[in-house]
Amino acid sequence: MKKVLIIVYYWPPSGGAGVQRWLKFTKYLPEFGWKPIIYTPDNPDFSLKDESLLKEVHPEVEVIKKPIWEPYGLYRRLFSKKDDKELSTGIKDQKSQGGKLANWIRGNLFIPDPKVYWCKPSVKFLTQYLDKNPVDAIISSGTPHSMHLIALDLKRKFNLPWIADFRDPWTELDILKDYQILPSRMKKYRAYEKEVLVSADLALTTSKVWAEDFKRLGARKAECITNGFDETDFDMKVDPYNEWVMSHFGLLNHLRNPEHLWTAIEELLSEREDFAEKFRLHLGGTIDKDLLQKLQQFPLLSRRLKVFPYLSHEEVIKEYLKSRVLLLLLFNSESGKGNIPGKLFEYLASNKPILAFGPEEGDSSDIVTNSKGVFLKYANDNKETIKKSLLGTFRDDMADHSSAKEFSREQLTKKLATLLEELV
Repeated sequence: MKKVLIIVYYWPPSGGAGVQRWLKFTKYLPEFGWKPIIYTPDNPDFSLKDESLLKEVHPEVEVIKKPIWEPYGLYRRLFSKKDDKELSTGIKDQKSQGGKLANWIRGNLFIPDPKVYWCKPSVKFLTQYLDKNPVDAIISSGTPHSMHLIALDLKRKFNLPWIADFRDPWTELDILKDYQILPSRMKKYRAYEKEVLVSADLALTTSKVWAEDFKRLGARKAECITNGFDETDFDMKVDPYNEWVMSHFGLLNHLRNPEHLWTAIEELLSEREDFAEKFRLHLGGTIDKDLLQKLQQFPLLSRRLKVFPYLSHEEVIKEYLKSRVLLLLLFNSESGKGNIPGKLFEYLASNKPILAFGPEEGDSSDIVTNSKGVFLKYANDNKETIKKSLLGTFRDDMADHSSAKEFSREQLTKKLATLLEELV
């Protein structure tokens, strides 16, 4: 088999969405003649762990590790340990002075991100490794975008085919505005991004919108391979809840808050006895504490709200299968047009109706509407529109996502293998 070195920060036992893309690609790459070699930190600083994912690592995958130093110990001493879960996302509450200062430090001192201190030791380590263990190609996956800087230096040294994989935009990610980045520092972000895009043989990303954005920003070549679902994850039988359960598991914060939805639900609970009897809202994952407090202020909704602790990926899949409708929340921002959360494809595999909120039409909107789901805009859809959509799904919660086969992880990995073959 040909060999590909894959530089990633998130790898099992890391939990959350960031680990799934390359865990699944490496699971199927050996079928298409590629042996994956994962390079990842030995002691990463992440709050979400899912030990069950370790069993999904393909036996052909070689994993090499090196310790990483990250500045989060200092960060915790400055801003208190209670904010641990916010460290990886980096965005803190802008209402407090401490939150504003933390964002400013993150955006202006750690460029492109706090993992940057791992770059030089990693390049030295991997140079020695590749001298003895040659590979046929390199892939780096961000965020964190520091992974691309490691690959950039290796490209210069070995001139190997290199795919830079972007799970998120870089300088055009809207949440960078929360970092209050100085113009002189933003120049450095853009310089790094440009250097990576013009040096990589291929910029790979998860949506067509973002692929076009990277071409505009200077990528020599840009392609889209979306996230997807692994059919083997859904090879289980579970009975649905007796109640009519709407579920969302994942990040829920001020950037993904459908405020009109909560009000619409509260009004329906007071107006419709059948809806009030059956409706339940299940939330899990990383939930902003201020948003949760706001939900508690709705007396009828709060009594039907269940908040889960962190669940393993397998347990989340079970919850999808037990629910009656699945809630999809995109970033309420310009970059949200190209945002296709990995959970959307798992929603399709669950064969459940989808109720989605986003900023405007985009890649996710096309997928949701083509699968006969409901896509609503954060800004323009009022309570009455939302109530009508909710009642429509409440009356008929059947779905048919049989056309979703194109998003299976195996088929998507086949596309990746084809791109790799074209480069080598």
